Amino acid sequence: ISDLLTPASLPSRSMLTAETPSSATRCAAASRISALRTSGSSRVRASLIGLAGVFFRGFFLSMEKQGCALVSGQSAVYYDVDVFCNKVEISMTSFVERYFEQGDIRLHYVEGGQLDGTAPLILIYHGFPSFWYSFHLQMEAFADDYHVVAVDGLGANLSSRPADLEHYKIENLANQIDELALHLAGDEKFYLVGHDWGGALAWAYAQQYPARLKQLVVLSAPPYNQLLSMLQTNATQRERSSYMYSMRDGDLNRSMTQNNNQRVCDNICKGLGKLPHFNEDMERAFRQGLSVPGAIDAGINWYRANIPPVDEIADENFWPGRHASTSVPSLLIWGDADLTFVSEFIDDLADYAENLSVHHLPEVGHSPMLEKPVEVNAVIRRFLATGAG
Repeated sequence: ISDLLTPASLPSRSMLTAETPSSATRCAAASRISALRTSGSSRVRASLIGLAGVFFRGFFLSMEKQGCALVSGQSAVYYDVDVFCNKVEISMTSFVERYFEQGDIRLHYVEGGQLDGTAPLILIYHGFPSFWYSFHLQMEAFADDYHVVAVDGLGANLSSRPADLEHYKIENLANQIDELALHLAGDEKFYLVGHDWGGALAWAYAQQYPARLKQLVVLSAPPYNQLLSMLQTNATQRERSSYMYSMRDGDLNRSMTQNNNQRVCDNICKGLGKLPHFNEDMERAFRQGLSVPGAIDAGINWYRANIPPVDEIADENFWPGRHASTSVPSLLIWGDADLTFVSEFIDDLADYAENLSVHHLPEVGHSPMLEKPVEVNAVIRRFLATGAG
Protein backbone atom coordinates (compact mmCIF):
# COMPACT_ATOMS: atom_id res chain seq x y z
CA ILE A 1 0.00 0.00 0.00
CA SER A 2 2.17 2.80 -1.26
CA ASP A 3 3.48 6.11 -2.50
CA LEU A 4 2.59 9.68 -1.68
CA LEU A 5 2.38 12.93 -3.54
CA THR A 6 4.97 15.51 -2.64
CA PRO A 7 3.19 17.53 0.03
CA ALA A 8 3.75 21.05 1.18
CA SER A 9 5.85 21.33 4.31
CA LEU A 10 3.84 20.09 7.25
CA PRO A 11 3.57 21.75 10.64
CA SER A 12 4.76 19.82 13.67
CA ARG A 13 1.58 20.12 15.68
CA SER A 14 0.17 16.70 16.54
CA MET A 15 -2.96 15.69 14.65
CA LEU A 16 -4.24 13.34 17.29
CA THR A 17 -4.40 12.88 21.01
CA ALA A 18 -4.50 9.66 23.02
CA GLU A 19 -6.20 9.84 26.36
CA THR A 20 -9.05 8.37 28.31
CA PRO A 21 -11.80 10.96 27.90
CA SER A 22 -13.99 12.13 30.69
CA SER A 23 -17.67 12.68 30.07
CA ALA A 24 -17.02 16.41 30.12
CA THR A 25 -14.32 15.99 27.46
CA ARG A 26 -16.68 13.99 25.26
CA CYS A 27 -19.38 16.62 25.65
CA ALA A 28 -16.90 19.33 24.72
CA ALA A 29 -15.90 17.34 21.64
CA ALA A 30 -19.54 16.97 20.65
CA SER A 31 -19.98 20.71 20.99
CA ARG A 32 -16.94 21.26 18.78
CA ILE A 33 -18.39 18.98 16.12
CA SER A 34 -21.57 21.03 16.06
CA ALA A 35 -19.65 24.28 15.93
CA LEU A 36 -17.37 23.03 13.18
CA ARG A 37 -20.35 21.91 11.13
CA THR A 38 -21.78 25.41 11.37
CA SER A 39 -18.60 27.39 10.90
CA GLY A 40 -17.01 25.23 8.21
CA SER A 41 -13.63 25.63 9.93
CA SER A 42 -12.76 21.95 10.20
CA ARG A 43 -10.29 21.11 7.47
CA VAL A 44 -8.40 18.02 6.41
CA ARG A 45 -4.88 18.39 5.11
CA ALA A 46 -4.80 17.36 1.45
CA SER A 47 -1.17 16.29 1.45
CA LEU A 48 -1.43 13.77 4.30
CA ILE A 49 -2.45 10.54 2.61
CA GLY A 50 -2.24 6.88 2.75
CA LEU A 51 -1.02 3.81 4.47
CA ALA A 52 2.21 1.89 4.25
CA GLY A 53 4.34 0.92 1.29
CA VAL A 54 3.59 -2.78 1.55
CA PHE A 55 1.60 -5.32 -0.41
CA PHE A 56 -0.83 -7.14 1.85
CA ARG A 57 0.53 -10.57 1.01
CA GLY A 58 4.09 -9.53 1.78
CA PHE A 59 2.88 -7.79 4.92
CA PHE A 60 1.33 -10.93 6.35
CA LEU A 61 4.18 -13.19 5.30
CA SER A 62 6.60 -10.89 7.10
CA MET A 63 4.35 -10.95 10.17
CA GLU A 64 4.53 -14.75 10.23
CA LYS A 65 8.33 -14.66 10.23
CA GLN A 66 8.73 -12.10 13.02
CA GLY A 67 8.96 -12.72 16.73
CA CYS A 68 6.17 -11.70 19.05
CA ALA A 69 8.06 -10.06 21.94
CA LEU A 70 6.54 -6.60 22.32
CA VAL A 71 6.50 -3.88 24.91
CA SER A 72 3.35 -4.09 27.01
CA GLY A 73 0.98 -1.20 27.51
CA GLN A 74 -2.66 -0.23 27.19
CA SER A 75 -4.15 3.17 26.40
CA ALA A 76 -7.61 4.24 25.40
CA VAL A 77 -7.77 5.92 22.01
CA TYR A 78 -9.63 9.17 21.70
CA TYR A 79 -9.76 11.57 18.79
CA ASP A 80 -9.81 15.24 19.60
CA VAL A 81 -12.12 16.27 16.78
CA ASP A 82 -10.87 19.82 16.57
CA VAL A 83 -7.21 18.79 16.42
CA PHE A 84 -7.75 15.85 14.09
CA CYS A 85 -9.93 17.58 11.51
CA ASN A 86 -8.41 21.02 11.83
CA LYS A 87 -4.68 20.44 11.76
CA VAL A 88 -4.08 23.40 9.48
CA GLU A 89 -6.21 25.98 7.75
CA ILE A 90 -6.29 25.57 3.98
CA SER A 91 -8.60 27.14 1.47
CA MET A 92 -10.39 23.89 0.74
CA THR A 93 -13.58 22.27 1.88
CA SER A 94 -14.33 21.35 5.48
CA PHE A 95 -14.70 17.87 6.96
CA VAL A 96 -16.36 16.72 10.16
CA GLU A 97 -16.66 13.33 11.79
CA ARG A 98 -19.98 11.80 12.72
CA TYR A 99 -21.62 8.56 13.83
CA PHE A 100 -24.49 6.54 12.39
CA GLU A 101 -26.36 4.08 14.57
CA GLN A 102 -28.18 1.00 13.33
CA GLY A 103 -29.53 -0.91 16.29
CA ASP A 104 -26.53 -1.75 18.46
CA ILE A 105 -24.10 -0.98 15.62
CA ARG A 106 -22.36 2.40 15.49
CA LEU A 107 -20.44 3.40 12.36
CA HIS A 108 -17.96 6.27 12.45
CA TYR A 109 -17.56 8.32 9.30
CA VAL A 110 -15.99 11.55 8.08
CA GLU A 111 -17.87 13.77 5.65
CA GLY A 112 -17.25 16.95 3.73
CA GLY A 113 -17.88 18.75 0.49
CA GLN A 114 -21.34 19.82 -0.54
CA LEU A 115 -23.51 19.07 2.50
CA ASP A 116 -26.62 21.02 1.49
CA GLY A 117 -28.22 18.20 -0.50
CA THR A 118 -27.48 19.74 -3.91
CA ALA A 119 -24.62 17.39 -4.85
CA PRO A 120 -24.57 13.60 -5.22
CA LEU A 121 -23.10 11.41 -2.51
CA ILE A 122 -19.82 9.53 -2.92
CA LEU A 123 -19.59 6.86 -0.21
CA ILE A 124 -16.11 5.41 0.28
CA TYR A 125 -15.23 2.13 2.00
CA HIS A 126 -11.66 1.13 2.88
CA GLY A 127 -9.95 -2.26 3.06
CA PHE A 128 -8.05 -4.23 5.72
CA PRO A 129 -6.07 -3.31 7.77
CA SER A 130 -7.12 0.28 7.37
CA PHE A 131 -9.61 2.99 8.27
CA TRP A 132 -11.29 5.97 6.60
CA TYR A 133 -8.10 8.02 6.36
CA SER A 134 -6.66 5.84 3.60
CA PHE A 135 -8.96 7.68 1.13
CA HIS A 136 -8.10 11.12 2.45
CA LEU A 137 -6.72 12.48 -0.82
CA GLN A 138 -9.72 11.29 -2.80
CA MET A 139 -12.00 13.05 -0.33
CA GLU A 140 -10.19 16.33 -0.88
CA ALA A 141 -10.12 15.87 -4.64
CA PHE A 142 -13.89 15.39 -4.97
CA ALA A 143 -15.23 17.59 -2.17
CA ASP A 144 -15.69 20.63 -4.40
CA ASP A 145 -18.31 18.86 -6.49
CA TYR A 146 -19.73 16.09 -4.33
CA HIS A 147 -20.86 15.17 -0.85
CA VAL A 148 -18.00 12.85 0.13
CA VAL A 149 -18.16 10.39 3.01
CA ALA A 150 -15.51 7.89 4.09
CA VAL A 151 -16.64 5.33 6.63
CA ASP A 152 -14.76 3.34 9.22
CA GLY A 153 -15.89 -0.17 8.36
CA LEU A 154 -17.39 -2.38 11.04
CA GLY A 155 -14.63 -3.15 13.53
CA ALA A 156 -12.23 -0.48 12.31
CA ASN A 157 -11.00 2.56 14.21
CA LEU A 158 -13.96 4.26 15.93
CA SER A 159 -16.77 2.03 14.62
CA SER A 160 -18.39 -0.72 16.68
CA ARG A 161 -16.65 -4.05 17.20
CA PRO A 162 -19.40 -6.57 17.95
CA ALA A 163 -18.34 -10.02 19.08
CA ASP A 164 -21.08 -11.81 17.15
CA LEU A 165 -19.73 -12.77 13.70
CA GLU A 166 -23.22 -12.50 12.24
CA HIS A 167 -22.81 -8.72 12.13
CA TYR A 168 -19.78 -9.13 9.83
CA LYS A 169 -21.57 -11.29 7.28
CA ILE A 170 -21.35 -9.75 3.84
CA GLU A 171 -25.12 -9.39 3.53
CA ASN A 172 -25.32 -7.51 6.84
CA LEU A 173 -22.39 -5.27 5.91
CA ALA A 174 -24.19 -4.45 2.65
CA ASN A 175 -27.33 -3.62 4.59
CA GLN A 176 -25.28 -1.27 6.78
CA ILE A 177 -24.09 0.53 3.64
CA ASP A 178 -27.66 0.86 2.42
CA GLU A 179 -28.94 2.21 5.72
CA LEU A 180 -26.06 4.68 5.97
CA ALA A 181 -26.67 5.91 2.41
CA LEU A 182 -30.38 6.36 3.16
CA HIS A 183 -29.42 8.36 6.23
CA LEU A 184 -27.04 10.55 4.24
CA ALA A 185 -28.91 11.02 0.96
CA GLY A 186 -32.38 9.57 1.32
CA ASP A 187 -33.63 7.70 -1.74
CA GLU A 188 -31.22 9.49 -4.08
CA LYS A 189 -28.86 7.26 -6.01
CA PHE A 190 -25.22 7.52 -4.98
CA TYR A 191 -21.69 6.61 -6.04
CA LEU A 192 -19.93 3.81 -4.17
CA VAL A 193 -16.14 3.48 -4.02
CA GLY A 194 -14.37 0.56 -2.33
CA HIS A 195 -10.87 -0.85 -1.92
CA ASP A 196 -9.76 -4.38 -0.99
CA TRP A 197 -12.43 -5.79 1.39
CA GLY A 198 -14.37 -2.58 0.90
CA GLY A 199 -14.20 -3.27 -2.83
CA ALA A 200 -15.42 -6.88 -2.56
CA LEU A 201 -18.26 -5.58 -0.41
CA ALA A 202 -19.02 -2.81 -2.90
CA TRP A 203 -19.34 -5.33 -5.74
CA ALA A 204 -21.74 -7.41 -3.62
CA TYR A 205 -23.78 -4.33 -2.75
CA ALA A 206 -24.06 -3.41 -6.43
CA GLN A 207 -25.18 -6.95 -7.27
CA GLN A 208 -27.92 -6.90 -4.61
CA TYR A 209 -28.98 -3.24 -4.73
CA PRO A 210 -28.35 -2.06 -8.33
CA ALA A 211 -31.20 0.44 -8.29
CA ARG A 212 -29.53 2.35 -5.44
CA LEU A 213 -26.34 3.22 -7.31
CA LYS A 214 -25.36 5.67 -9.98
CA GLN A 215 -21.95 4.08 -10.57
CA LEU A 216 -19.46 1.82 -8.84
CA VAL A 217 -15.68 2.21 -8.51
CA VAL A 218 -13.58 -0.61 -7.08
CA LEU A 219 -9.84 -0.60 -6.51
CA SER A 220 -7.84 -3.83 -6.37
CA ALA A 221 -10.55 -6.38 -5.57
CA PRO A 222 -12.75 -8.97 -7.23
CA PRO A 223 -16.39 -9.38 -6.27
CA TYR A 224 -16.94 -11.44 -3.14
CA ASN A 225 -18.67 -14.25 -5.01
CA GLN A 226 -15.87 -14.36 -7.58
CA LEU A 227 -13.25 -14.49 -4.80
CA LEU A 228 -14.89 -17.57 -3.29
CA SER A 229 -14.91 -19.19 -6.71
CA MET A 230 -11.23 -18.33 -7.19
CA LEU A 231 -10.38 -19.93 -3.85
CA GLN A 232 -12.07 -23.10 -5.06
CA THR A 233 -10.44 -23.23 -8.49
CA ASN A 234 -7.17 -21.26 -8.51
CA ALA A 235 -4.21 -22.70 -6.60
CA THR A 236 -2.18 -19.49 -6.87
CA GLN A 237 -5.01 -17.48 -5.34
CA ARG A 238 -5.30 -20.00 -2.52
CA GLU A 239 -1.60 -19.55 -1.78
CA ARG A 240 -1.84 -15.76 -1.88
CA SER A 241 -4.88 -15.88 0.40
CA SER A 242 -3.31 -18.18 3.00
CA TYR A 243 -3.01 -15.26 5.41
CA MET A 244 -6.81 -15.01 5.46
CA TYR A 245 -6.79 -18.22 7.50
CA SER A 246 -3.49 -18.09 9.39
CA MET A 247 -4.14 -14.73 11.05
CA ARG A 248 -7.37 -15.85 12.71
CA ASP A 249 -5.66 -17.43 15.73
CA GLY A 250 -2.33 -18.74 16.97
CA ASP A 251 1.01 -16.96 16.87
CA LEU A 252 0.23 -14.72 13.91
CA ASN A 253 -3.00 -13.48 15.47
CA ARG A 254 -1.26 -12.80 18.79
CA SER A 255 1.56 -10.98 17.04
CA MET A 256 -0.89 -8.78 15.16
CA THR A 257 -3.25 -7.98 18.01
CA GLN A 258 -1.34 -7.80 21.28
CA ASN A 259 -0.28 -4.50 22.79
CA ASN A 260 -2.85 -2.50 20.84
CA ASN A 261 -1.87 -3.97 17.46
CA GLN A 262 1.69 -2.68 17.82
CA ARG A 263 3.21 -5.13 15.36
CA VAL A 264 0.75 -4.09 12.64
CA CYS A 265 1.47 -0.43 13.35
CA ASP A 266 5.22 -1.07 13.27
CA ASN A 267 5.08 -2.94 9.96
CA ILE A 268 2.92 -0.34 8.27
CA CYS A 269 4.96 2.57 9.58
CA LYS A 270 8.13 0.77 8.52
CA GLY A 271 6.76 0.73 4.99
CA LEU A 272 5.77 4.37 5.22
CA GLY A 273 9.22 5.20 6.53
CA LYS A 274 10.70 4.29 3.15
CA LEU A 275 8.68 7.02 1.50
CA PRO A 276 10.28 10.45 1.06
CA HIS A 277 7.40 12.34 2.60
CA PHE A 278 6.82 10.32 5.73
CA ASN A 279 7.12 12.36 8.94
CA GLU A 280 6.25 12.27 12.62
CA ASP A 281 2.78 13.74 12.12
CA MET A 282 1.84 11.02 9.65
CA GLU A 283 3.23 8.29 11.88
CA ARG A 284 1.19 9.57 14.81
CA ALA A 285 -1.93 9.65 12.66
CA PHE A 286 -1.57 6.10 11.39
CA ARG A 287 -0.48 4.65 14.70
CA GLN A 288 -3.49 6.31 16.29
CA GLY A 289 -5.99 4.93 13.82
CA LEU A 290 -4.48 1.45 13.67
CA SER A 291 -3.76 0.99 17.38
CA VAL A 292 -7.35 1.16 18.61
CA PRO A 293 -7.64 -1.83 20.95
CA GLY A 294 -9.50 -4.68 19.25
CA ALA A 295 -9.65 -3.06 15.83
CA ILE A 296 -7.33 -5.46 14.00
CA ASP A 297 -8.94 -8.59 15.42
CA ALA A 298 -12.36 -7.14 14.60
CA GLY A 299 -11.14 -6.60 11.04
CA ILE A 300 -10.13 -10.26 10.96
CA ASN A 301 -13.76 -11.06 11.82
CA TRP A 302 -14.61 -10.16 8.21
CA TYR A 303 -12.55 -13.20 7.17
CA ARG A 304 -13.91 -15.41 9.94
CA ALA A 305 -17.48 -14.56 8.94
CA ASN A 306 -17.16 -14.71 5.15
CA ILE A 307 -14.23 -16.90 4.07
CA PRO A 308 -14.87 -20.55 4.95
CA PRO A 309 -12.18 -23.24 4.65
CA VAL A 310 -11.81 -23.97 0.95
CA ASP A 311 -13.18 -27.50 1.19
CA GLU A 312 -16.25 -26.16 3.05
CA ILE A 313 -17.23 -23.43 0.58
CA ALA A 314 -20.78 -24.18 -0.54
CA ASP A 315 -23.45 -22.50 -2.65
CA GLU A 316 -25.02 -20.86 0.41
CA ASN A 317 -21.77 -18.97 1.09
CA PHE A 318 -22.00 -17.05 -2.20
CA TRP A 319 -23.85 -13.80 -1.59
CA PRO A 320 -25.96 -12.56 -3.24
CA GLY A 321 -25.43 -15.76 -5.26
CA ARG A 322 -22.73 -17.81 -6.96
CA HIS A 323 -23.48 -16.26 -10.35
CA ALA A 324 -24.83 -12.88 -9.24
CA SER A 325 -23.81 -9.92 -11.40
CA THR A 326 -24.59 -6.21 -11.52
CA SER A 327 -25.84 -3.94 -14.27
CA VAL A 328 -24.48 -0.84 -12.51
CA PRO A 329 -21.81 0.95 -14.61
CA SER A 330 -18.62 -0.24 -12.92
CA LEU A 331 -14.96 0.69 -12.98
CA LEU A 332 -12.14 -1.50 -11.74
CA ILE A 333 -8.83 0.26 -11.10
CA TRP A 334 -6.10 -2.35 -11.08
CA GLY A 335 -2.39 -2.07 -10.31
CA ASP A 336 -0.58 -4.56 -12.51
CA ALA A 337 1.98 -5.26 -9.76
CA ASP A 338 -0.72 -6.27 -7.25
CA LEU A 339 0.24 -9.43 -5.37
CA THR A 340 -2.93 -9.81 -3.31
CA PHE A 341 -5.17 -11.19 -6.06
CA VAL A 342 -4.27 -12.97 -9.26
CA SER A 343 -4.96 -10.79 -12.26
CA GLU A 344 -6.74 -13.62 -14.08
CA PHE A 345 -9.93 -12.65 -12.30
CA ILE A 346 -10.20 -9.65 -14.64
CA ASP A 347 -10.64 -12.01 -17.60
CA ASP A 348 -13.89 -13.28 -16.10
CA LEU A 349 -15.01 -10.10 -14.37
CA ALA A 350 -17.55 -9.26 -17.09
CA ASP A 351 -19.53 -12.27 -15.90
CA TYR A 352 -20.07 -10.43 -12.62
CA ALA A 353 -20.34 -6.84 -13.92
CA GLU A 354 -22.25 -6.38 -17.15
CA ASN A 355 -21.29 -2.74 -17.77
CA LEU A 356 -17.58 -2.84 -16.99
CA SER A 357 -14.55 -0.61 -17.53
CA VAL A 358 -11.05 -1.55 -16.39
CA HIS A 359 -8.15 0.84 -15.95
CA HIS A 360 -4.69 -0.71 -15.61
CA LEU A 361 -1.83 1.03 -13.79
CA PRO A 362 1.57 -0.43 -14.74
CA GLU A 363 4.04 -1.01 -11.89
CA VAL A 364 1.43 -0.12 -9.29
CA GLY A 365 0.60 -2.41 -6.39
CA HIS A 366 -2.41 -3.09 -4.22
CA SER A 367 -3.36 0.49 -3.27
CA PRO A 368 -3.50 2.66 -6.40
CA MET A 369 -5.27 5.50 -4.60
CA LEU A 370 -2.11 5.98 -2.56
CA GLU A 371 0.52 5.00 -5.09
CA LYS A 372 -0.86 7.05 -8.00
CA PRO A 373 -3.43 9.40 -6.45
CA VAL A 374 -3.36 12.04 -9.19
CA GLU A 375 -3.97 9.49 -11.94
CA VAL A 376 -6.52 7.59 -9.88
CA ASN A 377 -8.45 10.76 -9.12
CA ALA A 378 -8.43 11.73 -12.79
CA VAL A 379 -9.65 8.28 -13.84
CA ILE A 380 -12.45 8.31 -11.29
CA ARG A 381 -13.50 11.84 -12.22
CA ARG A 382 -13.63 10.94 -15.92
CA PHE A 383 -15.63 7.81 -15.18
CA LEU A 384 -18.17 9.63 -13.02
CA ALA A 385 -18.58 12.27 -15.71
CA THR A 386 -18.64 10.11 -18.83
CA GLY A 387 -18.89 6.47 -17.79
CA ALA A 388 -15.56 5.75 -19.48
CA GLY A 389 -12.67 4.37 -17.44
